[in-house]
Amino acid sequence: MSRETEQELTRDEYTEYIYSETCFGEPVNADAAEDMAEGVSRAMELDERPVFLEGLAARLTQLGTECSPQDTDIMLSEVKQRYRSVLGKPCPRTVQEWCKGRTPGITNRQNNYDLCYALEMDYQQTAVFFQKHYLSLPFIIKARVDAVFLYCLYHRRPYCTVTKLLESSKGFVSQENAHTSTSQIANAIFDTDDDERFLRYLSEHCYDNEQQFQLARSVINEEIDILKAGLLDDTAAAITSPDRLNSMTIDALFGYRYQARDKGEPVIKLPKRFTESLPNDVTLGRIINGDSISYEVLRKSLMLLKFYNYYHAAEVEDRARGYEPDNREINNRLLDFYDELNSTLISCGFAQLYVLHPFDCLLLYCANSYDPIQTLHALNERN
Repeated sequence: MSRETEQELTRDEYTEYIYSETCFGEPVNADAAEDMAEGVSRAMELDERPVFLEGLAARLTQLGTECSPQDTDIMLSEVKQRYRSVLGKPCPRTVQEWCKGRTPGITNRQNNYDLCYALEMDYQQTAVFFQKHYLSLPFIIKARVDAVFLYCLYHRRPYCTVTKLLESSKGFVSQENAHTSTSQIANAIFDTDDDERFLRYLSEHCYDNEQQFQLARSVINEEIDILKAGLLDDTAAAITSPDRLNSMTIDALFGYRYQARDKGEPVIKLPKRFTESLPNDVTLGRIINGDSISYEVLRKSLMLLKFYNYYHAAEVEDRARGYEPDNREINNRLLDFYDELNSTLISCGFAQLYVLHPFDCLLLYCANSYDPIQTLHALNERN
């Protein structure tokens, strides 16, 4: 994406505290139980924090209905009323459950967009709300529904236009080759302010899940190749099968063979938003083969691979120099890694780093340590 969605996500007082503690606190010692407990406790707190209700309450307060994240009855009543008055339809049970405290899902993304429309958000507010309060990516615009909402939000169309365009595009056939980049599609939608022209363009630029995030898949495969080349150099395992190499890659990332049943459960209880949708040797193979895979698995795979390759290269460099990094060196490296990873995420059309996301927070926590890879392995240690 481009234009307004690429701005740095603003940090409030609480976000700034987490950012400072995670990125600038005393470096973590993976062998110190208290260090590990502190980082995990912070991430568990984030996992339990009602970030969706916080965003909903803040938006309703802006619209004139004073409420807090605890006022679920008030929020539910107001949302139901807004569905009727703004969207002209009843609020679905799924969204009602969100308002009562259930974590929002992202399977049916129209629910997410509809709520933003009911809350009278513009394009930029919707993009931020997705990243901060749904903890997900806004506008996967090679998909038909996302493209319609991007067009209507950006050009300030009423909800009746959303309904009309979604109905008109129902029969559009996905294209076989995703030859147009996400940024090109986004710019075309930004520059098209005519419903019929938009529909004609959309009919030629709908793609299946396998064709989404082509740049991301390419970058992930490059990072996999870098990691596997290092594994082959280290083990001289020239005859290792591709499947075996996939398992070894997962082992390098996490410190365990992900699918091995005899490894037991994690020693440390980790946040659900950290452990769900992690890559394994099977999903890694699906990425390599260009098969259908979820956005969450793609994003986490990219982040973990970039993390491992960045800090593995740093370890090799330190060993060659006989050098032990001090606190300042750790902070400098972390900030360089942060900027490099964030730039890659944005260029691939992924949600940028957000320190209140438990996965992002824990990965940066591991980066702020004397041995980042070993710290990540310690988090994932099995019985």
